[in-house]
Amino acid sequence: MNSQLLFADYFGIDQALLDRYGALNICLEADLPLFIDPFLLFASDKSEYQALHDQIVGHLIKLKKHAAIHPGSGLHLFQFPEVRQNWLGVCKWGNNGRGLGQKFAKNLLKAFNGFYSNFGDESVTSSSHIEKLTLVGSGIGRDFISDFTTNLMLEFLLNYTQDFAISYLDAKQRKIFSVRCAFDDDLMVWKPKHFELPYFYKGDREEDFILLTPIDILTKDDAFICHGDFTSNFRQITNALENASLRDAINLYFQKRLPTSPKKEDIERAIDSTVQQYPEILDYYIRNKENNRDKAGVLSSEKVNKLRTELLAPLVEFCVHLVSNSKFYSVPPNSYQEALERAYYLKEVIEDNDGYRIFYKNGKPIASEDTIQRIFRLTWFASPMDVNAEVNNGRGPADYKVSYGSRDSTIVEFKLGSSTSLKKNLLNQTKIYKKASKSISDIKVILCYTKDEIAKIGRILKSIQQEGAENIIVIDATQKVSASKV
Repeated sequence: MNSQLLFADYFGIDQALLDRYGALNICLEADLPLFIDPFLLFASDKSEYQALHDQIVGHLIKLKKHAAIHPGSGLHLFQFPEVRQNWLGVCKWGNNGRGLGQKFAKNLLKAFNGFYSNFGDESVTSSSHIEKLTLVGSGIGRDFISDFTTNLMLEFLLNYTQDFAISYLDAKQRKIFSVRCAFDDDLMVWKPKHFELPYFYKGDREEDFILLTPIDILTKDDAFICHGDFTSNFRQITNALENASLRDAINLYFQKRLPTSPKKEDIERAIDSTVQQYPEILDYYIRNKENNRDKAGVLSSEKVNKLRTELLAPLVEFCVHLVSNSKFYSVPPNSYQEALERAYYLKEVIEDNDGYRIFYKNGKPIASEDTIQRIFRLTWFASPMDVNAEVNNGRGPADYKVSYGSRDSTIVEFKLGSSTSLKKNLLNQTKIYKKASKSISDIKVILCYTKDEIAKIGRILKSIQQEGAENIIVIDATQKVSASKV
């Protein structure tokens, strides 16, 4: 068993090759929570990226014109599969996603024939931006940006990956794949092309190709143009309008729709109502983003580097340590015992083998619950167990459900010792999930960064009569003093 989780490790190359090429060293066991931001294409100094942005927007404008001429047909033209081979997205295990299906297609058609009927005809901004369609209630979410953008620039990504593979990988690590990636404007169909790409076995000898993505077009969480940024900066946007009469009219309209002591949802409703009345606000917001385009690359680079430092680097180091120093990957099938032993291995590595170091940067704790969950999940990649992240069986998502057959299952929950709702969660949360999932066992793992947190957990466990419970594992991730200084 080895820890070939990342592309460079799997193909036996130095990550420096990928860094020089400008590609992300992707994980081949689970999606990384990143996506392509089309604004980074627009804001780039690279003419190739700018041309891609024009191509993506141009295709959407073609679809809009088709919708106007043929409102009742061509629904399939508005549906796009997820391009799972780039290993980017929200899936915590594997790389399967839903893509843009019929519901999305209907929402997009409705948007083009309604509120967004002027898409492509903007006069305030220097370009059209597909992110505009996600700013107010059109039923089109941020998944649209990722899936649509990736599909429309798929041929570029295929060529980008092929060039790397031919230059740096052995012939036995490459295979020819036929991929539909070129749109025929006359026939209105996607046509296939052949590419020589890196490949791997997904299981049962089934082959799939792999796509590389340039780091400088990736971001995390939200795109540079997004609904959250628009609503949080709404007042600054309206107050900065040069047209005084328009500015006053918008501010007055907005104020009239706010109650005396507005809550967050009241403000969002007032913003939505104001945008419906004055849709040009969106274009002024986007123009402001265009004027600050130089900030887009800096912010995205910070997000991506943070993920590489706080998730990928700790994950690889942790897996290598487990392979070298434990029987972590050879625990016999039993969901409770296997999950329990892995959780205790996690505790041992962090507490006794300097594993705590991966959760710190410059002396400060960096791991969130999501980081710990992802690290725990990816360390199961050699197991015959069925390990599902965020299983939702009607009572909200649990962190993990580990199963071996239909009658052997265990719920695993991760928490930080700093959580203010920890006592309530320990009493109720797993019990609820366990009942909903019909699981027979449960395990709770709590990561503590300070001695005060450890003491607090001790008091909580005593108060709920759970001291010494084997299925409640408290991990001491406090920074340790060097043995030479003790």
